[in-house]
Amino acid sequence: KAYKIMKNYFIGIDVSKTTLDVALQSLEGHLNSNHIVIENNTKGFKSMLTWLKEKKINNQEVLICMEHTGIYADKVVDFFETKGIAYSLQSALHVKKSLGLVRGKSDKVDAFRLSEFCYEKRATIKESQKPSQNIIVLKHLFTERRKLVGTRAQYKQIRSEIAIYQGKGFVKRKERIIKNLQRDIDEIDQEIIEIIKSDPEIYCNFLLLISIIGIGNVNAVGAIVYTNNFKNFSDPRAYACYVGVAPFPHSSGTSINKKKSVSKMGRLQLKADLSQAARSAILYDPQMKAYFKRKFNDKKGAESNYGTVLNAVKFKLICRIFSVIKRQSAYIKFAF
Repeated sequence: KAYKIMKNYFIGIDVSKTTLDVALQSLEGHLNSNHIVIENNTKGFKSMLTWLKEKKINNQEVLICMEHTGIYADKVVDFFETKGIAYSLQSALHVKKSLGLVRGKSDKVDAFRLSEFCYEKRATIKESQKPSQNIIVLKHLFTERRKLVGTRAQYKQIRSEIAIYQGKGFVKRKERIIKNLQRDIDEIDQEIIEIIKSDPEIYCNFLLLISIIGIGNVNAVGAIVYTNNFKNFSDPRAYACYVGVAPFPHSSGTSINKKKSVSKMGRLQLKADLSQAARSAILYDPQMKAYFKRKFNDKKGAESNYGTVLNAVKFKLICRIFSVIKRQSAYIKFAF
């Protein structure tokens, strides 16, 4: 949720493995003794609440900002969830771009920059919600699978490109590695399906997503994981921005007026997965095939608009993803 009623105190926390740097500011400006370092454990978290209590600050008046730091922030997030304290996990790049040119770096400085970001974005910042345990496990498995697939691709390339210069033993060893990697990938795929089937809410959305032509298991699981089973995103345009599919204008005055283009920032692997889904949809979905043929002009050589049209197909798939979830009914395949 975005805060309509403003919070009075804004905290930035720089998270590390063993400690947290906590910086505080209020609507009225900086406070005295507005920085502490605490341990990254329950004892440290409680000491932060004591520190706030000494300043006569109610927990409900506070909004906390942290950067995504993986497992190091898990304990403090659990603590805030238990105490009902509002917090927001932010992209490090988003924070950096929002604050502009800055000088110097330390844990204390980073904490104050986060508190400044929290204060400046107070009207629009959204509270984060910890995913369920199943979503967390799915994300870890999904990440592990992606790394194994990447490693398998590397070994396949080595086998095909260098094999002619090596002996039979070289090829045999590479094929054995590829086989073992494939076995691990298959094992992870089975674990993913088992977890999905064990959670009725996730399983229902999974079945809805794979009913869309072009959306297979990888794209369905990716969408579920990175939207927190569609709790963090309700609008296809917002998700398209997150993935890096939505085009933006690039113009200034009368001298700069370029075509709309997508941002280089975004979840690049999700975007790559959607590219595969779009190519599949163009092949097997008559509507998408007709749309692509109508928009694509392959007569311009290097100036072909293939990428632009493929991106438009990806956005259409995202719209279909959010449509089936909103309706809670499978995609209807129309005759064409």
